[in-house]
Amino acid sequence: MIPKAIRRTVELLSYFQPQAPAALWKMRLGVSPGSALICYKSLNAGHWNELCDFAESYVQVNDVVWDVRANMGVFTFAAAHQAGEGGRVLALEPDPWSERLLRRSIRQNIDCAIRVDTVQVAISGAVSLGIIHISERGRAASHLAIAKCAGPDVVGGIREKQLVISISLDWLAERYVRPQVLKIDVDGAEMKDLAGGEKLILEQRPIILTEFYERNADAVTKFLGELGYSLFDFNVGMEGEIPITRAVYNTLAIPEPLVTR
Repeated sequence: MIPKAIRRTVELLSYFQPQAPAALWKMRLGVSPGSALICYKSLNAGHWNELCDFAESYVQVNDVVWDVRANMGVFTFAAAHQAGEGGRVLALEPDPWSERLLRRSIRQNIDCAIRVDTVQVAISGAVSLGIIHISERGRAASHLAIAKCAGPDVVGGIREKQLVISISLDWLAERYVRPQVLKIDVDGAEMKDLAGGEKLILEQRPIILTEFYERNADAVTKFLGELGYSLFDFNVGMEGEIPITRAVYNTLAIPEPLVTR
């Protein structure tokens, strides 16, 4: 385990240095060990992960994509590359530190044929003020106070608490271009987020990738099933697979009838 003092020092040095390079389709991605040291190491080593795989498989040219809890933007910029100049990606990130990293990456890639917007906001079931808990161990595990997050082995304690504006997906859908692809990673608040976007999901029928905590699996399975979605274990892949009957940690939700994209 890395001592707290060393972690904080590396985090600060990384944040204020020039953009750290990442082999992400010739784009540069602002990263910080504060987001999660494992992500920092992986990006600088040029390794792909499931978020890049999801973008490659399901984001098409000219798509609109929403990235709910974008963190440092791995999926945001992978999706922007896939969608191209005619597409659009909205990165939603409540942590001001991580949202600043996103804006730095946007500036760094100003000459690339991509369109990325970012908003420092949390997604929840309604428009309100909330409190975000900033994780001590890695900001990727930061979460709204109303969500029962992962245990202390992941969070490592709370370094600070901040007020944040919360909005619902349905509220946002009335003010921004609706997505063909929706990625959600909100550390325990996923059912609130989905319920706050029921109208959007029912009318727009986006492809959805989201992480689910086990305690929410039954509610999420019922909710998406009633809206006409088939669920797949994203870690296994959809090709030739039978839909799963219960949501798993990385669940891919495809609107019925199944359409190859």
